[in-house]
Amino acid sequence: MARTTIRAGTSAGIDMCGRIKQAEELDYYEIKIQWRPSRTPQGYRPSHNVPPGTRPIVLHRLGDGSEQVDQLFWGYKPPWYIRGPASNARLDTVLKGSPFWKPLLARRVIVPADGWYEWTGDKGDKQPWYISPKDGAPSSKYQLPDVSAPI
Repeated sequence: MARTTIRAGTSAGIDMCGRIKQAEELDYYEIKIQWRPSRTPQGYRPSHNVPPGTRPIVLHRLGDGSEQVDQLFWGYKPPWYIRGPASNARLDTVLKGSPFWKPLLARRVIVPADGWYEWTGDKGDKQPWYISPKDGAPSSKYQLPDVSAPI
C-alpha cells in the first residue's frame, strides 16, 4: 500500500489535524520519548481514534520540574469565544500575537501520537488520510492547556 503524505497548509481544502492515534501502551511512549513521570494516570486506554473533546494522554512538567503524564481535555474555549472549542491552531495565527494564544509562550504539553488524520474534500464529502512517521516512532503534537485551571 502506498503511503500518501499531505503537508498541512500547502493545498486548498486541507484541514488541520483533528484526530490522532494513541494506540500504544503508556510505557511505550514514556520509553520512546524518554519521559520519566513521577506519576501516571489510571484508566488510560489505547485508541486508534482520539478526536477533540476527549482526553488524550499528555506529557508535561510541574512547577518543580518533575515529569508527569495526565489525560487532559482536548479543546479550549474562553468565556468570550462564541464558536465551539478550538482544538488546533495554525502557527501563523499564533505568531500574530492574539491574546487567545498567549499561553503558548509559557505553557505547553506534549501529546504523543502514533499518527494523525488530515481531511481533504468538500464539506459533507471529506476523505480522511492517516499520516504517520516512516519509522513508526511516535510524533509529538503540542497542546495549550487551559490557563484558567492548574495542570
